[in-house]
Amino acid sequence: MVDANPLLSALLGGQAREVLFSGKIVFFSSQHTLFEVEKYLPSVAKRIGCAELDLWREFQLLPVIAVQPREYDSELPRAIELIGQRDPKDVHVLALALRLDLPIWTDDRDFEGLPHVSIHKTADLLVLIAS
Repeated sequence: MVDANPLLSALLGGQAREVLFSGKIVFFSSQHTLFEVEKYLPSVAKRIGCAELDLWREFQLLPVIAVQPREYDSELPRAIELIGQRDPKDVHVLALALRLDLPIWTDDRDFEGLPHVSIHKTADLLVLIAS
């Protein structure tokens, strides 16, 4: 399960790119989370000095399986209860993680300390793919 911040980091050329393209882990994310990342593409393109269309194409090539809300909507109330007050934008990825019983790859501190939720930081996954 991957949150928005590693995806943005990968598009910015960060170490998350190495994790995503390692081929050692299959990544899922909510369609909602991917739409959130899309909203930032114009500002990311400007920041790194590339054409928006080129960044859009790169975004489309990220090896992430998009999951529709109908696949995890049963967990939305629980996710809202757990993280809705901290960051409502994180509800969908959390609901999907709860539904699939998978850890979340994130460097977002809003996920820390949530009961029954495992998270992996980028640094953790870099060590994992190196072994």
